[in-house]
Amino acid sequence: MEVRVYYASFDTPLSAGRFSRLLEQLPEDKQQQVLRYKRWQDAHASLLGKHLLLQACSESGYPADLRLLQYTVAGRPYMPEYPDFNISHSGNMVVCALAANGRIGVDIEKRGSIDIMDFKDQFTMEEWKLVMSAEDPVWQFYEFWTIKEAVAKANGVGIVDLPSVHILSESLVRLHGFMWTLTPLLLHNAYAGHIATESIPSVSIRDVVFD
Repeated sequence: MEVRVYYASFDTPLSAGRFSRLLEQLPEDKQQQVLRYKRWQDAHASLLGKHLLLQACSESGYPADLRLLQYTVAGRPYMPEYPDFNISHSGNMVVCALAANGRIGVDIEKRGSIDIMDFKDQFTMEEWKLVMSAEDPVWQFYEFWTIKEAVAKANGVGIVDLPSVHILSESLVRLHGFMWTLTPLLLHNAYAGHIATESIPSVSIRDVVFD
């Protein structure tokens, strides 16, 4: 199973001219999606995520045409007759992962100052024991969180209660009787990340720079 991962970082805003040029390359309705965001970080993530998808489609041999982009009732983006893909962003990074066949989910999270106890009920008792006994509980929390989110997003049929995503090992998760394969996504030491796929993938990763 071939998986292509594209990611972009934006520690500072793009120049106004570059932002406008990238925005103008999108269909009108997708431009409006970007412009609805009030925070520049969210607008950039939306804009660059769409351009990463365009690049992923083009390099996989599919027309790069976001007019085909649709959303399921659950809000998951897809393009009919195209490979499955998934997009995630956190902090100042956005990721797009595309699978040659089968479903895919991706999630990244930038480590921050949070009280992990607020999220205890999203984990099984055994998972929480592993979090709390880890050398760095906060980092382990983010590792497990991205695992659960990636699987929930790969499932793609609606809201998934994260406690029902059972982490069996570093590479295997069960959700509603289906086994998902996990692949760590190591893009930056401040970000935890995982890919969830239906089978063991061959992963290529591309850092895309938008000047």
